[in-house]
Amino acid sequence: MNIGEWISKRACLYPERLFLREEDGREFDNRQFNRRVNRMAHALGKMGLARGDRVAALITNSSEFLEIFFACAKTGVIMVPLNFRLAPPELIYIIGNSSPKVLVYSPDFADKVKAVKAAGLSLSQYFRHGGGNLPEDPALSDFIAPFSEDEPIPATEVTLNDPLFIIYTSGTTGDPKGAVLSHGNILFGAIHSLIGYGMDKTFKSLVVAPLFHVGALAASATPVIYAGGCLILKSFFNASEILKLIVREKINYMFAVPVMFQLMAKSEEWARADFSHVHYFISGGAPIPVDVIRKYQEEKGVGFVQGYAMTETLRLTSLDLEDSITKAGSVGKEVFHIELRIVDNDGRDVAPGEPGEILVRGPNVFLGYWNKPAETAEAMAGGWFHTSDMGRRDEDGFVYIIGRKQEMIISSGENIYPAEVERAIQSLPQVKEAAAVAMPDPAKRGEVVAAFVTLQDGQSITEEELINALQGQIAHFKIPKRVFFVDDFPRNAAGKILKKELQKQFRTEER
Repeated sequence: MNIGEWISKRACLYPERLFLREEDGREFDNRQFNRRVNRMAHALGKMGLARGDRVAALITNSSEFLEIFFACAKTGVIMVPLNFRLAPPELIYIIGNSSPKVLVYSPDFADKVKAVKAAGLSLSQYFRHGGGNLPEDPALSDFIAPFSEDEPIPATEVTLNDPLFIIYTSGTTGDPKGAVLSHGNILFGAIHSLIGYGMDKTFKSLVVAPLFHVGALAASATPVIYAGGCLILKSFFNASEILKLIVREKINYMFAVPVMFQLMAKSEEWARADFSHVHYFISGGAPIPVDVIRKYQEEKGVGFVQGYAMTETLRLTSLDLEDSITKAGSVGKEVFHIELRIVDNDGRDVAPGEPGEILVRGPNVFLGYWNKPAETAEAMAGGWFHTSDMGRRDEDGFVYIIGRKQEMIISSGENIYPAEVERAIQSLPQVKEAAAVAMPDPAKRGEVVAAFVTLQDGQSITEEELINALQGQIAHFKIPKRVFFVDDFPRNAAGKILKKELQKQFRTEER
């Protein structure tokens, strides 16, 4: 059974059960949604798309996004979800690399589409998902309306080993790479959610994170679809509105980045929001501060299930609710079908407590990087995916992420992992969030630690006071030599701090 057949099976077993509801009130049951997917699948064929061809989607969260996703799954076409927050040159690079034949876009992004058109790429067709900004392009809804609602019959069987979609990495260490994910990757991602989180057909997921991001697609949407539950689609513009929706719809869980949960906790609706129907929240994209976890647990009785995931692998570990405080800072233990090792530079497994690179293998590890065989071979050396993340296990087997291999700071020959420094800084009551980076020190140590810090509302601390507070908490060589206080951090679409942007401040100072 390929992923597209999930939709066919739901329509057969529970035809009148709700599949999704959008924020404008539009909703579809399982039978209706399957018919829409089938029309979309036939339309893809009319567009000239066959098995292995690509269709790019620059669209907001909507039924149509998921219709394209599952129509591709039924036919063997490969979807390329595009991050609508990217600038035109970045979109042009991704489209040029993945070579889709068709681009579907929301009207909000018409100016970006104009720039894409001007770049002279190989795209042969453009379709508008609503709006009239570019009237020369046909409306998607009009185009698909005449097609059959019958199940499409692909020329050859689409299997779990076939590619389903290409998600481009954030490009924080160079040009974005297209991670090719298969039907089987999505299946086992869903299985791990059912095993670890206990999802079933009663679950209702609030989808607020953008579906172009693998975290939203693989945490908010596909697991609950597989389990038989339903989706509520909503844009995250106003935290109070999100809280009202959670209460009104009796939402059971939601995946979001930490800043969204922080905004909700500061909302005027927070005090009166009843979360008795919420089983848990899922935070991803960046570490969630412990004080936020405690606030939700103590004031609302709701816990966070956390974990460690990558674009190339989906979720690798899970930290259960009962461990979220006692093992704060850990990402938990590996999920059921994943093997995880932590190795030194020679590929030998390290002892508990010792740092090393995290290697993984299992059925949710991607197929490879699109059009990048050398990078794929390097990442999959020895049959294990090399994450480039540095981690350690404690004596109980819990995994802790201590930084990116490329971000390791080497000061006078000592290896310093940024996450260790960040945890120490964030343990101070005045601190909201911290980012540790390498700062050049060519005359003495080569590199030293610098920290960028945001403070809790109403709190204050000086650079000298913060540095002094770290004495005895971490080794002396790990203590930052400079502290920069900032109002906010530059972040990518997944919410991760862009440390290279922070380091530009050093180059500015040198000039």
